[in-house]
Amino acid sequence: MAVGDSAVSQMWGAVNSGQLEINPESARTVASAYFRFAEQCDAWIDAARELRQISGFGGIESAKQLQRGFATKAVDLGEVLLQLKSATLSMARAHLTAADILGEADSLNAAAIKAVHPW
Repeated sequence: MAVGDSAVSQMWGAVNSGQLEINPESARTVASAYFRFAEQCDAWIDAARELRQISGFGGIESAKQLQRGFATKAVDLGEVLLQLKSATLSMARAHLTAADILGEADSLNAAAIKAVHPW
């Protein structure tokens, strides 16, 4: 299960069943906060990518293993952050959809699909 899947599923379930309606101004405000968070995720993803290439651990085998372990953790972190970003964009889209701002939601859907690429 990816990060945020449960919350996203619950939100979309409420939107699709008509149980959740939001006024457009509120939806834009909430979606804007999600967008800002997704942008922050981009910065964290970039930092995680840089951590994959750490050096300076020395040449002995235990140091190499430690270095590989940290690099693996950086890759895992990047994957989790991509999942978080995708969930964030999906939540923004759900809010806009609940407010019946479909044009804005459609452009977000394209951004969410683009965000879910493996690195």
